[in-house]
This record gives sequence, C-alpha cells and structure tokens, in this order.
Amino acid sequence: MNSSPPSILSQPSELTPPLPLRQNTSARFVAIETLCRLEKSRKPVNALFNSVLSEYPLENNDRQLAGNIIYGLLRNRQSLDLMLQHLCSQPLKKLKPFIHQTLRAGLFQILYLDRIPESAAVNESVKAVQAARLPKQLQGFVNGVLRNSIRKRDELLDILNNPEQLITNHPDWLCRRWEKRYGREEMLRICRQNNEQAPLTLQINSSKSDRETLLAKLHQKGITAHVGKYCEDTLILEDFHGAVTGLPGFSEGLFQIQDQGATLLAQLLAPTVAKGEYLDACAGVGGKTSVLAQFTDPVGATLSAVEPDRTRQEKFKENMKRLHPELNIPLFCGSLQEFATSTSSRFHGILLDAPCSGTGVIRRHPDIRWNRREEDFNHYHETQLELLHAAATLLLPEGILVYATCSLEKEENEEVIKYFLRANSNFSLEDCGRFLPPSLITEKFFTPLPDAEIDGFFGAILIKQTDPCQ
Repeated sequence: MNSSPPSILSQPSELTPPLPLRQNTSARFVAIETLCRLEKSRKPVNALFNSVLSEYPLENNDRQLAGNIIYGLLRNRQSLDLMLQHLCSQPLKKLKPFIHQTLRAGLFQILYLDRIPESAAVNESVKAVQAARLPKQLQGFVNGVLRNSIRKRDELLDILNNPEQLITNHPDWLCRRWEKRYGREEMLRICRQNNEQAPLTLQINSSKSDRETLLAKLHQKGITAHVGKYCEDTLILEDFHGAVTGLPGFSEGLFQIQDQGATLLAQLLAPTVAKGEYLDACAGVGGKTSVLAQFTDPVGATLSAVEPDRTRQEKFKENMKRLHPELNIPLFCGSLQEFATSTSSRFHGILLDAPCSGTGVIRRHPDIRWNRREEDFNHYHETQLELLHAAATLLLPEGILVYATCSLEKEENEEVIKYFLRANSNFSLEDCGRFLPPSLITEKFFTPLPDAEIDGFFGAILIKQTDPCQ
C-alpha cells in the first residue's frame, strides 16, 4: 500500500536545519549524508565523500561499501526514482532530502548489490534515519517502503524493462543536446557507456619500466590485464577491485592511473625539440606532466608546470616524487595568468588542459551529469578563452600549443578554437590525425567519445607562425 505521512514532506518554505548527527555511524549513513550534501552544493562528490569521512571515519570495508552505494546510486538515479515513485503516493520532490536519499540508497542495495541481504539493506537504512535523529514515524516509513519494494521486486523490474519508458539515467536536457549533435542511437550508446563502471587503466612510466615487465609483475599476483587499444604503454585491468596502492610497482613509480585519452593528449606535443622548453599549463595532479616528462627528459628538454589549486599542488608533488624523483620539475603555485605576467620564459610546447564541464568523463565521475547545468558551458567557455590567450603569450614562434578538455560540448571545444583563431591570425590549426588513429579524429580535432576503453576528450593543435617582419 502506498503511503506518505505528512511529516515526511519538506514544505516549500521550510529551511532544513543541519542534522544533529550521532557518532559511530554506518557506511549507509555516510553514503546518504554525502548524497544530501551533493544535492545542496553541486560540489564534486569525491571531495564531499572525503569531508564526511573526516567527520565520521569508517573502516576500509565500510568505506568501500559507502563508495559503492554513492557511485552506483548516481549511475542509476533515474531508475531508482521511477521505482520509488511507484512505491510512494506523494511526489518524491516533496520528501525530506535525507529520507529521499535513504530510500534511494536502500533500494539500490536491494536491487543492485547481490551480496547484501535484503533484510540488512532495510535494517541499516532504518538505522541511518535513527543516526540522523529523525522521528520514529520516518523510520517506520522507510522500513515500510523498502520492505514493500522487496515484495514488489518483479513489478519494479518491469518498470525498467518497459520498452516505452526511456531511461538514460542522465538529465533530459543533456540527452537532448547529445541527440541533436550525435543522433539518437549514439546518444543512447554514450549514456549506456557512462552507466558502466570504468576499468582501471595503468599508464606505464616508460622512464622506469616497460609493458612486458609490468605485465609479468601483475600476472605473478594473479591480476589479469591486457594492452590498451589506443596506447601501447597502457594496461587495462579487467576485474580489479582492490586498492591501487597495493598493485605491484605502484610504490616504485612504475605506472600511474590515467585514461588512454589523457595520455594521447599529452603526446600531441610531439615531436619534442632537443633541449627545448615545455610547459604543462594546467597540471592538476600531474598525470599528463608525467607523460610529458617521459619524452622530454630523454632529449634533454626541460619541463615546467602550473597549478593554482592547493590540494592538487600537494598531490602533484607527491606524484612527481613517486614517478620522477630524479627530475626537478618546477611547479608555479598560482594561475596561468599570474605565471604569464611573472616569467620571462618562452616555450617550444605548451599543453593547456583547461578546466571544463567534464561531460566526457561522466562514467568515472557520475555526479557530473547531475551537477552540471546547461548555462555552465558559457562560463567555462569564457574561462577557457582567457587561459588560451594567456598560454599563447608564452609560446615561441613555431611553437606548439595543445588545447584540451574532457568535455563533449562545442562551447568548450570547437567554438573556443574558432574564437581564438579569429583573434590570433598568427596561429594556425594543425591536424591531430598526423599522430593519432583516424577513428579518433573529426575535422582535424582529437574527439574520442566515451567507449569501453577511452573517455571523451577534445584536443586541438595550434602552431604559432613566425612573424615575417622579424
């Protein structure tokens, strides 16, 4: 029987105060609290998850369970809400946020996590409501809805299998954009791919190891891997669910975790000028910096990096210490614009992996699909153009400037390049197809769409022409 007592509803004018929380809370509580904060803030879910864990620490197994619930729920949110609406008479948007997330998390465990007993999924969901110190009648409501879902399992699955019900687990506005650009079938394929968990991808540090050596180390530990489809120095771990830090070769810096598309973007700066100067202009945690180091160091070229975010700066230093302890890669801790006005250096090659919406990496970051708004793309466009203009001032004549994003949106990609070239007649567009497989190229641009072994990216090669007056 459908039921929604008035006390579970959030009134439109109601300002929900912070919840008084109990100590010794469970994995389910941490997952639910993280999802509640995500709905309020639109911040990256990983940062929110870590913040909640700092307040309510969990053991490793519970932390992994909480993560599985969070990411699995985000990949199946539309499906879960369709089924929950079948179980609840009141519109879901009127539920108190904590109750709504609790029901989503409980139903996800019941229908998607086979190893969790149904009774445990229900009981732990009720305990999460108790931990939030919400009234007993809400605990009873959660208990009733989830137990009803067990009885109505077949009915709920029929909802998902209804051919007349389009379920993409993506917001409608984003699906409409992709359908207009790529066609309906390709839009649906991208959505299906995004709803799959991405495999673990190892980018081999060629300055320390090679493919055969690392493969042998993995096989000795019973870990199955195969060579990447697009990068020979990449290994795909087909069914690994342990800690990355426990993989053989991690502490020695033999590899890093990086998608093949990201590695290919760094390779667009080739060929490397002997004893040249190179810059990773938005270095992040150093993934592409490491790839650049692998082909600049052997020819005596120098490499520098820029990163404004403090958290990423610390991770960058940690990664470089593990991957390239023999190299001194200067890191400018500030914005690219600040770096451009404070240095006299000029570079033969610059990689600008600009901040973006991230719509090409949704399968790795499922919160992106729910966090983004269509108006965000114009904001990113403006920021990207500013960075591109700043990078252009740092480039030597005949130098290479690679512009990159992990977005599928034209506003952040082709249109940024169009506006830049219109304002900078001394730059020309090079064909990325000179270096990469033709299947990944569209009109000179590097444009892989999300697939089983690669995320969605955009890359453009810009060449600065020599001033004829010089």
